[in-house]
Amino acid sequence: MKKVLLMASAVILLASCQESLEERAAREAREVTEAKCPMPIGNNMYLDSIVFDIPSITQTQYFRFTGDSDNDSVVTVLNNSDVKGTLVRELKNAANYKALLNRGVNFRYVYRSSKNPEKIYLDVTLHKEDYQ
Repeated sequence: MKKVLLMASAVILLASCQESLEERAAREAREVTEAKCPMPIGNNMYLDSIVFDIPSITQTQYFRFTGDSDNDSVVTVLNNSDVKGTLVRELKNAANYKALLNRGVNFRYVYRSSKNPEKIYLDVTLHKEDYQ
């Protein structure tokens, strides 16, 4: 009986020490940002940071355009393409997002200018309904 109680107590203690999926996502986003950002993503684009907001269960990725891509014609090109569809396909094909997708996390993508950081070229949020 003592062994059963000790085992049960150990399992409860171990389970209570684990972080939630949201806490883990926030920590990992912070770690990636600190260790790898800004990270080049193709020509003339950088990933500046990733933030996970626990209350809204939203992961936001901040990108910025540089060089020749940092102009208003980018907005025209982006608006004329299926950006949302492309982001959904990439998200579904990324194995490391499986748990977040199953949890119904929102994914927000913000694309800014390097010349004028206040200028947002595109701000897209994908909700559970968009990718399931």
